[in-house]
Amino acid sequence: MGGVRCLTKRSALTALSCGLVRYIGNKTRLLPFILEAVASLGLSPGAAHDACAGTAVVGRELKACGWRVASSDIMSYSYVFQRAYVVAQRVPSFAELRAGDSDLRRAMRSQRFRTAVARRGPGALSSVCEYLTRWLEPERGFIAAHYGPAGGRMYFTDENAMRIDAIRRRLHEWRAEGLVGDDAFYILLAALLEAADRVANTAGVYAAYIKSWQPNAKRALDLEPRRPIRGARGSTAHHGDAQKAATQIGPIELLYIDPPYNSRQYAGYYHIPEVIARGWFNDVPVVRGKTGLIRDPGGTTRSAWCSSKGAERALRDLLAATGARHVLVSYNSEGVLNEDVLQRVLSDAAVGGQSRRFVREYRRYRADRDHAKRRYRADALRELLYHAELR
Repeated sequence: MGGVRCLTKRSALTALSCGLVRYIGNKTRLLPFILEAVASLGLSPGAAHDACAGTAVVGRELKACGWRVASSDIMSYSYVFQRAYVVAQRVPSFAELRAGDSDLRRAMRSQRFRTAVARRGPGALSSVCEYLTRWLEPERGFIAAHYGPAGGRMYFTDENAMRIDAIRRRLHEWRAEGLVGDDAFYILLAALLEAADRVANTAGVYAAYIKSWQPNAKRALDLEPRRPIRGARGSTAHHGDAQKAATQIGPIELLYIDPPYNSRQYAGYYHIPEVIARGWFNDVPVVRGKTGLIRDPGGTTRSAWCSSKGAERALRDLLAATGARHVLVSYNSEGVLNEDVLQRVLSDAAVGGQSRRFVREYRRYRADRDHAKRRYRADALRELLYHAELR
């Protein structure tokens, strides 16, 4: 791809260990497969739309390969990752923050602080993350009140829940006071989302918590930010429906679609990352039920892709709205949308009615084990990647 650095199979495994959240449909292990397909089609880096971006790993890697990426998703936590890893180009200097926060400056003068930062690695970002992780006084806020033992739920230990509260409040205050810009805010908030996920007492999704403390949940929360990568200028993030984003984005070379594959609504499976991303300072969320779901009166986080009829309609609408010359659709062999229907929708939108399919087997993501009410069909799934040149 024009000599631009792209992900290899080895670096894909490295990326997986570098703080990514546990996420249904995460494409980190499949990045080589996706990029090999792009290369085999002879597509040179240009403008791309990463629809249903999730944790933004595909958009991030397309950016690294020289593409100018517009990403979109209806979830707030996805928007945070898009801003941190697709839009941001470099680590901010944090000069305004150091000048404006006396408590941060006081901490930075400590020899113990400087020793801890040296272990993290040089740079202002390491200093800020050390301060947020270990030098803020924990506080009993929204997360501790609803998702820790004090709230009757065991998603986080009391200590970790209170540290999440303290860090999230400080990020809100810094932004409100103009001490951090958008790039700095989203890079730090993405680091908090990833840190919280590493110590979450779950099997990988937040639809339930484990009723005894897992070893990872007992570890102390620690912010380990991933640095932004430089790429083509002009990448953008869109918080909302992919079809609406497509009309705003305009003519592009490539549309990549990675929608939900089944009836699981991500708003219910990732409600805690969602509330951390949104915050609770201007509008306190209404919590309900055993797992502390967040009420969504407008239904803004419900995806049409989570039913067969809704997915077919959403795909047709997105293909009609996009200005892309080429489309790649990631799907798998257990998706709610029948393969014949998927191919028919693509053929209807394609030049000459032709589409092409790439196939790769991989081990399924298991959020839990087989039990009486949940039987996985198989350990292996087929990842299906469809290509069509659009009219």
